[in-house]
This record gives sequence, structure tokens and C-alpha cells, in this order.
Amino acid sequence: MVSPETLERVLRDFNFTYDTRVSGIVTKTGSPMAVQANAEVEEDHFSTMVATLLGSAEVIYRGLDLSPPDNILVRGQNGVMLILNLERNAFFVAVGGEECGLAQNAEEAAESLRRVLAPLKPLEKFTRR
Repeated sequence: MVSPETLERVLRDFNFTYDTRVSGIVTKTGSPMAVQANAEVEEDHFSTMVATLLGSAEVIYRGLDLSPPDNILVRGQNGVMLILNLERNAFFVAVGGEECGLAQNAEEAAESLRRVLAPLKPLEKFTRR
């Protein structure tokens, strides 16, 4: 079983490495499995909104007869958000400012995270707090 502490450690390390403000592992239904934030973040609202964004993208892709996206990269004037499909029922999200390593190295960050999480799968065996 994957413990909350293990997931939180992975997220804390990710935030440190890529200088992101918040990262999380969230179920497709919007429930937070683990969230690490360097700012005040309402975990439930954050998780629900990100799940809605990913779900909307999947509906758009399906409507165009395309495979669902593996990741979504959203760039703003002074920030970036990366959403990665991890497995059938879970995804990863990270948000940082324009200065974060995620903005310049999204693909590297995604691959690094997948390597770290691979031994922990399936995340469905996650134990809640």
C-alpha cells in the first residue's frame, strides 16, 4: 500500500526540484490523494477544479475522435500548470510561477515524476489518512 507520507514526500521533492508552488496527486473524481503547497491552498477546491479541467479536455478529445491527452500544459503570462495522467483513476498536477523549472522543462519534469512513481503503482492501493 502507498502511504500518504510517501506521496507527500514525492511531491515535496518535486516542488523543491522544480520550484513549483503546489503539486498534487488527485483522483479523476477530484479527491486529493496528496497535495503539497508552498502557499495557502484549499486542497479540495484545487483538486476538484483540476479534475474538471482534465475531464473537459478528455471530452473535447473524444468528441474529435482523438485519444485522451496524456498531459496538459497551460501557460499563463506569469505561470504554468502541468497535468499528467498517471493511471486510470489518478493524475498529477503542478503549478508554478514563470520562474519555476517546470516552465522550461515540462517534459523532463513529467518523465522524472513518472520514474519516481512507477514503483508505487497502482495508486489505487493508496491508503487514506
